[in-house]
Amino acid sequence: MSVNIREIVFDSLLECEERGAKSHLLIRDVLSKYDYLDERDKNFIKRLFEGTIQLRITLDHFLDKFSKTPMAKCKPAVRTILRMGAYQIVYMDRVPDSAACDEAVKLCKKRSRQEFAGFVNAVLKNLAAGKEGVRDLDDIEDPIMLMSVKYSIPVTLTAMLYKEVIGKDKDRADSFFKALTSERETVLRITSGEAESNIVKRWQDKGIKYKKIGVIDRAYEISGYGSVEEIPGFTEGFVYIQDLSSMIAVSEAVKALKTAPGGKDDMCNILDLCAAPGGKSIYALELLGKNAHVIACDVSDNKAALIEENIKRLNISDMECKVCDATIPNEDFIGRFDLVIADVPCSGLGVISKKSDIKYKITNEAMKDICELQKRIADNAVRYVKPGGVLMYSTCTVHKAENEKMASYILKNGGFTLVSSKQLLPDTDGTDGFYYAVFIKDKDITGEKED
Repeated sequence: MSVNIREIVFDSLLECEERGAKSHLLIRDVLSKYDYLDERDKNFIKRLFEGTIQLRITLDHFLDKFSKTPMAKCKPAVRTILRMGAYQIVYMDRVPDSAACDEAVKLCKKRSRQEFAGFVNAVLKNLAAGKEGVRDLDDIEDPIMLMSVKYSIPVTLTAMLYKEVIGKDKDRADSFFKALTSERETVLRITSGEAESNIVKRWQDKGIKYKKIGVIDRAYEISGYGSVEEIPGFTEGFVYIQDLSSMIAVSEAVKALKTAPGGKDDMCNILDLCAAPGGKSIYALELLGKNAHVIACDVSDNKAALIEENIKRLNISDMECKVCDATIPNEDFIGRFDLVIADVPCSGLGVISKKSDIKYKITNEAMKDICELQKRIADNAVRYVKPGGVLMYSTCTVHKAENEKMASYILKNGGFTLVSSKQLLPDTDGTDGFYYAVFIKDKDITGEKED
């Protein structure tokens, strides 16, 4: 049975925009469902889907130049069809403009209403005729609006990022927003279970491009492969895909643990509160050696399954998985752990290059709710660290209320000393936007909590 690949993209985009599906998970499932298609069709689906989501605001800006009806006032189905057509016309050189227009009209007739087909046809043909200058944004004078349109980030979010990251360094704006939204090479670590030279040799034989990262031992950037299962060493558990930022944070926490006075016994007990898929505690185990044990927790069976999958793939014996809500106090955990890892749920603003739809879902109310959730987890986490032990708090965002202000909250209420902290940024550190703070527990927790 033949399928219309543009219709697959159309349905997927509506599933994200109208029903709130997570784009990175949805496209994974869609490509799995249509795995029987040839690689060219699957690549087309992936690129058109991800590109249309990633550049939603930019595409609307282009389309508004050629439409008497603003995109914001169009029906969702029509707007989605126009965005798909615009992306093909402006960004996909191998798709003829005529094909992009004709297929959009057919899709409109089939999935929307007949009377909108002429409108879709006219707007896209006008865009195709004027596309040579459409990407010129020199007419936008306001720097925040310019960054919003150029990198397709809602203007309120752009303003917040401008204030908190760019500040007075206006010349940095373009490089920051470009790095924040651009896809980067895959980062992974060769585990201690196999000789590094053997894995590198297998990459060479496979034609995979690689570059060693000096900051972390056995860490590499790689490219030129298909699925992750095709990376030599992955299925055997000899490589683990993990952003550099996470590895830096864990290495700082383990360094603090090793130097903390009286912070650990012969056996080091680790608690990872929001662990899925388990990478941070897996790396902590590797750095600490054999005398360590991890309890890795997360809130649902699905998340726990991701942890279990990595435990099995990497053949880890010193790690157990539990379904556990980090916001609910666990009396059995109090004062038991040498290292507690609290990589808390966050706004995800540091990983919008990987999860493009995050930027469209952030509201002030959502930010407040996230910060309250983080406080509830932090309130529990501080109680689980034994005296002299270490707490690692981290997020994959660049939002100060979730990062520096939360670190201050822990210092005020948790009886801890700050050892190290850093806001990692994609343009200056070459990582995800990521924050970590490492604390040592220096006294029992007493007194009233501060807001």
